Amino acid sequence: MPNILPPLTTLLDDIRREADGFSGHVGLAARRVEGKESIRFNADDIFSTASVIKLVVLVEYLAQVATGELLSTSPITLQPEKLVEGSGVLKDLQPGARITLHDLATLSITISDNTASNMLIDAVGGLARINTRLRDLGMARTVMGRPFVFDSPVDNTGSPADFLHLLLALAQGQVVSPTVSGQVLDLMGRQQFMTYIPRYLPYHPFAAEYGLPQPLTIANKVGMLRGTVNDAALITTPDYRYGLV
Repeated sequence: MPNILPPLTTLLDDIRREADGFSGHVGLAARRVEGKESIRFNADDIFSTASVIKLVVLVEYLAQVATGELLSTSPITLQPEKLVEGSGVLKDLQPGARITLHDLATLSITISDNTASNMLIDAVGGLARINTRLRDLGMARTVMGRPFVFDSPVDNTGSPADFLHLLLALAQGQVVSPTVSGQVLDLMGRQQFMTYIPRYLPYHPFAAEYGLPQPLTIANKVGMLRGTVNDAALITTPDYRYGLV
């Protein structure tokens, strides 16, 4: 399979040219998992994370399951005051439904369900536990300041470099444990928003169902707010793996 990435100097020139013609603020960080080839553009700048930070909520949840602090099968009752607008389906269900922590985590990542994510934050012990996990992960420039509120102000912020660091650690099995790292990547591989990074690659989300060849594996998490679009992806080709934020 031909190399999907052009030479890094050419790629950086292309990024600068696109950014110069764009009215917003662009940041990017990319690196191969095996090797030191990387590219950075405003990679340490601070941006709204939008829903990409749900990955860290997931990590904290899975870490607590791994230690026995939480049980993935524990049911949580959907309360009316917990319903949040924006992405997801729980906001459309009747209050009183009982949903396991495992299913909340699945909804949080695969369809970026805001209500499920907030219920998971409560289950793991709140924002303090998430921010401690961020420090443990080495994501020094990322902060979670509030639960998810539709089109909320910028209270959850981070850098492309921080999320690239997370992707590379996941790829190497270094986030909590190889098992937890694999569980995170499995859910990322099943998330359903493919309109950002994957749309520009030779990737078909239903290749298996249609019996089509699939040259790539993509595990990603998107985020979107008014004026903000994010994606963090670990991309596996037959020849190499790379993280792109």
